[in-house]
Order: sequence, then C-alpha cells, then structure tokens
Amino acid sequence: MAISGAGLIVAGIGLGIVGAALLVPAAFAWTTRLVEKGADGFTAKVEGASKTVGTVAGTLHRSFNEAKRAGLAEIKRSRSNERNVAG
Repeated sequence: MAISGAGLIVAGIGLGIVGAALLVPAAFAWTTRLVEKGADGFTAKVEGASKTVGTVAGTLHRSFNEAKRAGLAEIKRSRSNERNVAG
C-alpha cells in the first residue's frame, strides 16, 4: 500500500507539472490578447484626444486671426480719423 500510495503521489505531482506547463502558454496568450486590446483602446483614445486638440487649435487660430483683422481695421480707422481731425 505504501508503494502504491507513493506512486499515486508522484503521478499527481507529475500531472500537476504537466497541467502547469499547459496553462502557462494559455495564460500568456490571454495576457497578450488583453494587452493588445488595451493598446488598441488606448490608441483610439489618444487619436480622439488628438482630433479634439486639433479642432480646438484650429478654432483658436481662426479666432485670433479674426481678432487681428478687427484690431488692424480699428487701428487704421483711428489713424484715418486722426488725420481727418488734424487736417
């Protein structure tokens, strides 16, 4: 009985090692798949943020250009008014 019990214990340990050897590649594949999905999601979020920043920058650029034009027009008007008053 002791010999057969020891044999069963050794067989159980061997099967445990084989099971672990089979689980490691599967766990690695699962982890890799999760990391890829996370990277894809992160990339999508970065692209969305980039588009938002580009839109905001474009809007601000247009606003500043319009403000510059309005300011230059006001300066020209005030100079022409000064000339008309002085002349």
